[in-house]
Parts: sequence; structure tokens; C-alpha cells
Amino acid sequence: MRINSAVVVAIMFQLLGPMIAGAADAPNGFRDLTWGASPGKQLNKEPTPYGADITMYRPRPGKPLSPLFKVPVAEEVYSFSKGKFFSASVWLDGKESFEKIKSTLIETYGQPSVTDERRNLRIWKWPDSPVEIRLSYNDKYSRATVTYVNTRPDAPK
Repeated sequence: MRINSAVVVAIMFQLLGPMIAGAADAPNGFRDLTWGASPGKQLNKEPTPYGADITMYRPRPGKPLSPLFKVPVAEEVYSFSKGKFFSASVWLDGKESFEKIKSTLIETYGQPSVTDERRNLRIWKWPDSPVEIRLSYNDKYSRATVTYVNTRPDAPK
């Protein structure tokens, strides 16, 4: 029996269409920083071992960190390459926070593109976008890390 290619394409759209249509667009930055932005006055430069091209910043002390999707944030850091914003990481304490942020990221961005249960890792990727969201959990420290990254910071937005 020979299957018509149009039938195969129609079936694929029927199965994959809802998943593609429901997925949100890739983030254009993190919080109030868009990809490629310069560090603002709300951030303090951190000493980094990476050399002159990559600098890290933390929010200025004295103001509590904003939750990420209503999940409390323990720490937050922003990374810049040659003065341009390309990545942000937040750390969340506890397995419960990991489960909450995982559920929220799935609700917001759809199922992850990569899931590695052995390493407690999930990665969301978008076609035609250098942006990724990475979620991991460290059992030893009972801490989740969420990283928003533009893997090509010099690429056009």
C-alpha cells in the first residue's frame, strides 16, 4: 500500500499543529533587559575569571529579587559579552520550586526540546532563534537553575 505524501503532510499538521500553535515565541531578553542591551545602573559588576570579553553583573543590594513566574528567586546574575547582554541565570531553592518553575515553563513555552531526566535538565529551543531557556536541578544542593541565553549575541535581533 502506497501512502500519498499529501496525506502524510496533512496528518503531521494535524498532530503537530496544536503543539506549534500553542508555543510562545522565544523571549526577547530577560526581565527588563533585551538581548544586546548594555548593563544598566540597577546592576553591579562582579569580578569574573572569564577575561575582558565576558562580564557578570548582579542586581544592586538592598532590593529583594523579583520572583520568576511567582517562584521566589534566591540569586540572580546577568552576563554580557563585549558589553552586550546575552544571558541571565536565576537560582531557586528547593525541589518544590523546581517543580513549580518546570510546570510554569511548560505552560508558557510548551514541552522542552530536550529532556534529560538523568541530569535533571530541560532545554527549550525555538526554530530560527538563537535563544534557549535551560532548566536544571541539583539534588545535592536542592537548587534549580534557570538560564535564559542568546547563543549568538552578535546576531541580529
